[in-house]
Amino acid sequence: MLRVALRPRFLGLLALMVAATLVCGLLASWQWDRAHRAMTDRAAEPVHLGDIRDVVGVGDAVTNEIVGETVSATGSYVPGEQVLVTDRNIDGTPAVLVVSALLVELEDGTRARLPVARGWLPEAEVTGADGALDPSLAPAPPDGEVEITGRLEASEAAAEGVHDHLVSMIATPLLVNEWGSPMFAGYVSLDDPGGGLQPLPAAESEFSRNLDWQNIGYSLQWVLFGGFFLYLWWRSVRATHLDEVAARREAMEEALAEAPSSSSSSSSSSAPDAPAPAGVAARPAPSAAAAAPTDSDPLPDKDV
Repeated sequence: MLRVALRPRFLGLLALMVAATLVCGLLASWQWDRAHRAMTDRAAEPVHLGDIRDVVGVGDAVTNEIVGETVSATGSYVPGEQVLVTDRNIDGTPAVLVVSALLVELEDGTRARLPVARGWLPEAEVTGADGALDPSLAPAPPDGEVEITGRLEASEAAAEGVHDHLVSMIATPLLVNEWGSPMFAGYVSLDDPGGGLQPLPAAESEFSRNLDWQNIGYSLQWVLFGGFFLYLWWRSVRATHLDEVAARREAMEEALAEAPSSSSSSSSSSAPDAPAPAGVAARPAPSAAAAAPTDSDPLPDKDV
């Protein structure tokens, strides 16, 4: 099979497959680096990126490169635009998150809403006498212009809509339907909530939680692609080699099948009589009647 592999056609194909494998290796390395960087960034201390208007545009997704870092914003809370995020458990305590809308003035003079997770409190503190959650029992945001600092987080996946200022996820698609647009796509979790609220633990949004495993999967996928290219070359060489071996075997079997038939036909034919010498006519053998003595030709007398 080595002779087949060293043919120019297969050497050229091998060079092409090796080039494709190298490209797959580079892509696998890139995806692996992204996964490693994502895990390292989440383990490191957050970096202050500055004003949110300089970090992410209104409506732009919060990418893994900036999620979890701290930003600042200046604006005023919108009265009445506050929701409680239910069904949370923090340190073993059933809790609700308090999310309010901060109106931020942009450089062009327009204003956009920024969801702010001001903190959390035990569910029991916002439970009414009837046993149902009462959003009016949650601390209201401060009045007037404020400057906030907190972690920038990606929006959570949208689930059920907002009902009576209660929602199950911090999902900006749901909040924009409740509060209006324009709105930042992510939200800010305050470092120092105040007002009887406790700071939220570092969020692990679906985006940040799945990105490292997603990149690791992509990396392994590119490695498999690279190996598959080399496998295709090997299979092509092997198929050609097996075809040639089968062709030689078939030709040999046909040759062996023809040899016995030719030898048997030659042995069945008899050898020809020896020819008479040149110039001598062949004399027929005398018959028995011709060889017998007659009266005209008696036998000669024998000497006594």
